[in-house]
Amino acid sequence: MGVWVKEMLRNLDESVDLSIRIKIMEACGEKCPYTHLTDDRLYVIKESSKDECDFLKKICDEWRLKKEGENYYVIFDKCYCPLVNDDLHGASSTLCYCTLGNIKRKFAIGLDRKIDVIMESNILSGGKECRFLIKI
Repeated sequence: MGVWVKEMLRNLDESVDLSIRIKIMEACGEKCPYTHLTDDRLYVIKESSKDECDFLKKICDEWRLKKEGENYYVIFDKCYCPLVNDDLHGASSTLCYCTLGNIKRKFAIGLDRKIDVIMESNILSGGKECRFLIKI
């Protein structure tokens, strides 16, 4: 599967503009079957939260959300995507927009509004971590 995914991403990279690749991968990420924090779990956390601040605190406790100063970040210390994490060599960072879409969905569910997310770094581009700024 990993070889096929890498080939598909390579073809996307060669054939499609970045803005279209981002749109495609974000849409795929909204429905990712490999997500670490399921929609069902998010709804439980949301329902048990007093307010937005409480929700964010609970997500920090249960997931990879970190508060740094006034900002929130989702941070992954390695690539957890099972489509490529067995062998990252040759995997396109286009795949990381799938994670971006997944993160946007999580916060849209939890906060009842669209949230902008900025990918600051990712492992597939040579970063030491995958780091996503959550614009709340």
